[in-house]
Amino acid sequence: MDSTGTAGVHVSCAIRNRLYVDGVLVGSDLPLDELASHRSEENALIWVDLLAPSVSDVVALSPLIGGEVELHPLAIEGVLSGRQRPRLVRFRDHSLLHTRSARYDSATDRLEGTDLSIFVLARALITVRGDDRFALEPVLDEWDDNADLLTHGAGFLLHTVLDALVDGYFEVIDELDDRIQTLEDDLLLGAGPKNAVQLRSFVLRKAVAHLGRVVLPMNEVFSALLRQGSHVVVGDLVPYYQDVYDHTLRATERIDGMRDTIESILATHLAMQGNSLNETMKKLTAWAAIIAIPTGVTGYFGQNIPFPGFGDPLGFWLSAALLLGLGFGLYWSFKRRDWL
Repeated sequence: MDSTGTAGVHVSCAIRNRLYVDGVLVGSDLPLDELASHRSEENALIWVDLLAPSVSDVVALSPLIGGEVELHPLAIEGVLSGRQRPRLVRFRDHSLLHTRSARYDSATDRLEGTDLSIFVLARALITVRGDDRFALEPVLDEWDDNADLLTHGAGFLLHTVLDALVDGYFEVIDELDDRIQTLEDDLLLGAGPKNAVQLRSFVLRKAVAHLGRVVLPMNEVFSALLRQGSHVVVGDLVPYYQDVYDHTLRATERIDGMRDTIESILATHLAMQGNSLNETMKKLTAWAAIIAIPTGVTGYFGQNIPFPGFGDPLGFWLSAALLLGLGFGLYWSFKRRDWL
């Protein structure tokens, strides 16, 4: 639904909505003035989604969306500011939840996401998306498949949205985990350019750190939602939220594990580089010692001092044999110590 379906209100953002009465879907993408007429009904449940709204859009729509509840100015400001840390903010008669979805772009090796702010009212849920890359279709399908739980009100709608967010986190975690495993294999097999492993490790570490900044604060969000007196999670919904909370904790543990694995890969890579450098230095030192023998002998006898056999062809061959023998002796000694 767009601005043409709202009488007396002109907005530029895309709008979607649903109306449930007694747990039954009675309308979708309704004009907001018609939707607002059901706000006072005890058995009505309303969902509204705003896609990248402007300040004027939220200000114009807040009376229709909120009904008898006035959305707090700080809440509206927080929604429009973008890039909020995931957290739950409570106001007198509604709550605002800031979250962020996550997805991994394999083409650019970057973690991307969508800012998602959610107003939670007694009989309404308002989602505000920063862009359309967070798909709503799986959420809507979940609502249709579990219509019996819609009687729990906005708490069930919120649970489904959060469950879809956490599922998206695990998709990113699985993708990053596969790339880390591939990186480990390349490190052990010595595949690719010498600096490729180190560069890819830095890229993956940055992506994991970014994901951690999205996922870790969600533990605090669920703790706040499950805390007694939140007025969002009540009764039979507690096990559902607890299940998603457990998934978030597991995602946090896997992120910590990936951090440790990447650090181990970097440490191993540096250790292997150090070992390779040591081997190279040993070889260079050994060859320098071998070359130093004939250099020293010939340099000593290059002082115009007659040496044994001077002027005699036999003396030349004896000195040549001595140089070769000493050089070969050093070579054999270094080879036996695995320096060459």
